[in-house]
Amino acid sequence: MSKECINPYTVSNSDFTHHIDVICPRCEKKAIVIGTSLYVPMVEHEEKVRFACVRCGYAIKYANTPKMIVYVNSRGKPKYSRMVYQNAPVDPFFGFSVWYKIETNHGLLWAYNLAHMSVIEAYIANPLRERNGIENKNSSLASRLPKWVSAAKNRSYLLRLIARVKSKY
Repeated sequence: MSKECINPYTVSNSDFTHHIDVICPRCEKKAIVIGTSLYVPMVEHEEKVRFACVRCGYAIKYANTPKMIVYVNSRGKPKYSRMVYQNAPVDPFFGFSVWYKIETNHGLLWAYNLAHMSVIEAYIANPLRERNGIENKNSSLASRLPKWVSAAKNRSYLLRLIARVKSKY
C-alpha cells in the first residue's frame, strides 16, 4: 500500500508495529523489533515478537522478558503479565527507544519505521485534511498527533526536518 492511499484517519500507530526500527540498548546502532498487532492474544506476542541487532548480535525473544504483577485478585493471588507500551516513542513490546525521533522546537515527533514516518509526512504536507465521511476515532494516527504537528504555521518547518531525517537514513 502506497503512502498516498493511506488515510491517517483510518490507521493507528499500532498498524505499524510489525516492523519497528529501534536503537539497540547495547551498541546504540539501528536494530529491529519484529512485532505483531497489539490486539492479538499475549500468547501470539510470545511466539512471534523478537528483537535483533545485526551490529552486536544482541537478540531477545519476547517470551524471555520478565513479567510483572498487573493486579492481585480477591484471594490475594498476584496476576502477572508483560507490559505493552502504546503511543509512545518506544517500541510497544520491549520498550526500546525508536530510531526515528525528531526533536523540534515544539516537542518530539517520532515514528516506528519509514512507512509510519511517510504517513505522518503526507498528513503534514496535505493542506486539506479531509475525512471523506470517515467517522471520528480517537485511536487514529491523525487524532494521536499533537496539535502543533497539524498547525499550518509549522508545516514547512516539520517537512524540512522529516526530509533531513529520511535522507540521513
